[in-house]
Amino acid sequence: MAGAAGKYYADDRGWPWLTAVGAIVAVLLFVGTIAIVRSESRDARTARAAVDGAAADGSVPTHYCTACGQASSPGETGNT
Repeated sequence: MAGAAGKYYADDRGWPWLTAVGAIVAVLLFVGTIAIVRSESRDARTARAAVDGAAADGSVPTHYCTACGQASSPGETGNT
């Protein structure tokens, strides 16, 4: 799809088609990188909040379960 859009854009402007396709791919890579970095930040904040909540409950948090969204210590059962 990026190739077809780049070819159309290049033909419209009179440029070599690889220039337009390269520009479109570069923009898509940049947007994808930003999305991944934001997702990692969000996950880190969630894990930090769960660990802080477990510490407030009096347990020593050593594990964060992404699936259940809870932090647990090795002595606890039920949380994996």
